[in-house]
Amino acid sequence: MNNKILMLLMLCVLFSGCATMRSKSVYSVPIHTIPERANVSVTDRNGRVIINTQSPDTLVLKSGAGYFKRAKYLIEISHKGYQTKEEALFFIIDRHYRGNFWIPFLMPIGFLIVDPISGAMWTPERQEIEVILNPAPADL
Repeated sequence: MNNKILMLLMLCVLFSGCATMRSKSVYSVPIHTIPERANVSVTDRNGRVIINTQSPDTLVLKSGAGYFKRAKYLIEISHKGYQTKEEALFFIIDRHYRGNFWIPFLMPIGFLIVDPISGAMWTPERQEIEVILNPAPADL
């Protein structure tokens, strides 16, 4: 077999699931709050609490929530004497997922099967969460 054809075939296989091979399906997202030691509760898109911790910490979160479904999380931060805040964390299309378009005849494998199933087609919209809690109003 011609070396050029063999090299082209190897490249095709290499790029058939670009995000799965070059990205992740689970991310570590650090969370910092002021004041520290705030209670942190993370709820997934189905309303299930999946993490209860205190800041600072690192949240380990899946990027996908099923076939072609991105993960969405609601993060509730509370601390005695401060107003509770909620932060949303969404996942967006990973830049490596677009690499599936480089090789048209293998595109369906990476684009429609490998990356959507692994969840690697998604990446967090932000790499870190920082929250400043406001003091609770004094009771009169």
